[in-house]
Amino acid sequence: MKMNAKGKFILNLVALLAIFVVMIYVIQNSLAEILAELTATKPIILIGVIGLGLAYQFFEGWSIQEIVRSFSTSFRRYDGMVTAWYVAFYRVVTFGVGTLISEVNFYTRKGLKVSQSMGVTSLHMIMYKLAMLTYAIIGLVIQFSLFYTRAPRMIPLILLGMVMTTAIILFFLLISISINLHVWFIQMSDKLFKTTKMRNLIDRCNLQIYSLRETVASILHDRTALIRIYLLNMIKLAMWYLIPYIIIIDNHPEIDFLLVFSLISFTLILAGVIPSPAGIGAFEFVYLFLFSPLVGTVDAISSMLLYRFASYVLPFFLGFVQVLIDRKNVLSNEFEEMKSKE
Repeated sequence: MKMNAKGKFILNLVALLAIFVVMIYVIQNSLAEILAELTATKPIILIGVIGLGLAYQFFEGWSIQEIVRSFSTSFRRYDGMVTAWYVAFYRVVTFGVGTLISEVNFYTRKGLKVSQSMGVTSLHMIMYKLAMLTYAIIGLVIQFSLFYTRAPRMIPLILLGMVMTTAIILFFLLISISINLHVWFIQMSDKLFKTTKMRNLIDRCNLQIYSLRETVASILHDRTALIRIYLLNMIKLAMWYLIPYIIIIDNHPEIDFLLVFSLISFTLILAGVIPSPAGIGAFEFVYLFLFSPLVGTVDAISSMLLYRFASYVLPFFLGFVQVLIDRKNVLSNEFEEMKSKE
């Protein structure tokens, strides 16, 4: 037992050191430009960017709490915010691989079953995409004549992004609600996919669909729950969508608010369907493609970096602080356990 306690303590200490190493690497290689931009930003604009970034986290936590509420009444709004921070942190340090796993893991630590955690994660993703799709549709309706006149080739791409997002939402919702459709999906998968790799993928997909059905069924006991979750996702996205405008208007006071709001909604939709060229992130590529003709490359890059700070770096740092607190508590407990065994 004495060796086991020491082993756990050493293992968690190594994990903490590894987090610091990854943190330094990420800052030097991925976040350096963003952090440099912060130093050149006016304080009033920076306060606005940080304020909107924190407001997003608040409404994100609220929406997660609404989803989890049917499984755990003790899950607080703050727990929902911490969930978002954890996911943001592990999205960065695992380069996207551990995003969904970290979210499921956090819910299970809060007492949810694995199936419930997967269902909550799935519904969280669906409601986010539904809100994102809603803004993109509104933006296209408002700006259709402008795009038709000045950039007609963009319309099919935007529509493609909308169609693909809609397909993802409808697939998960329909197959989670309809048992017959789920059975049909399993039968077709059995016929079409024979390799072990694909079979494992289908098995995971089936589990996620089953979990989503359980989650949706639980939430539907409160008929207004899905509406509240949807509206909270609309509000939280609005916090992010306001950021480019408050940055750009400083140098371009004539800029149209609805145009900027629409462009950032198109950016998120298109980033999901356009491949990343030459190592540039899809979001960054689309953002610069849409905003550079409007405000110039320099201002477009500046606003993009500040947007990424609020949507990417800020929650990452909040998650880092939370992970450090958790690691410290774990190490303290294991150190006390190790001392008690001596």
